[in-house]
Amino acid sequence: MEPIIKESKTTSHFSISFVLAGGWTPDKSRQIELQKAFLDNGIEFSQSMSTKNGFQFRREAPSSPLQITLEAVAPQIHSLKIISVNPNCDLDYFCREAEAVSAAYQQTWPAEQYQILNTSARIDHLYSAQTHAFQYLWENRLGQSPSDFKTLGGRPVSGGGLRLLMPPHSVEGKDPVTIEIRIESFLREPRKLLVETGFTWPKPRIITRENRFEPRPFLEEVENYAAGEVWNFIAPSSGPPSA
Repeated sequence: MEPIIKESKTTSHFSISFVLAGGWTPDKSRQIELQKAFLDNGIEFSQSMSTKNGFQFRREAPSSPLQITLEAVAPQIHSLKIISVNPNCDLDYFCREAEAVSAAYQQTWPAEQYQILNTSARIDHLYSAQTHAFQYLWENRLGQSPSDFKTLGGRPVSGGGLRLLMPPHSVEGKDPVTIEIRIESFLREPRKLLVETGFTWPKPRIITRENRFEPRPFLEEVENYAAGEVWNFIAPSSGPPSA
């Protein structure tokens, strides 16, 4: 039996964010317009609030949790963040909600064009392990000895992991992307492995008013990489992922 059970995979986090250039202010009247635009696009929130620099909207269970943050982050720069923590939906559903949210943004702030300075997306997966997940990482994947921790004063180590950062790089003619991967034992359940995969596309792009932000291709690229390259890095003896 494989030490990390591929079929046990669950998703604990979806998110995508857009950093945009251009003047933007958190006008209270626009908050109401945005809420109406969300409803027009099939999205309803149970909570909304104004902050010093923007707006925040939340939806809790029983619907799949969803949080939208729209805020000014610097002069002439603002961000739109779409996040689902512990979602009870699949990637396709989250993509459709992200499409609806970004369409509502464009409906509320119409412009001839939008300059997106960068786009980021992140997906977290949890896998069940046969033993303590950090024990697998340390001893099986990295080939290290548990006796190495004696140099830390003989204290027990209850968890840990790896963090990998790949700087902007273009592959096969695609736009350059920064990749950050975090693989660690899940502290609340030591026999679960948390795998966080985040992409940032730093190349600015222009979207005309006739087009959309299109979050789906970005999220699907992260999901495919997490299910393919990242999985094969975690469990190299398992071979390529099944279709």
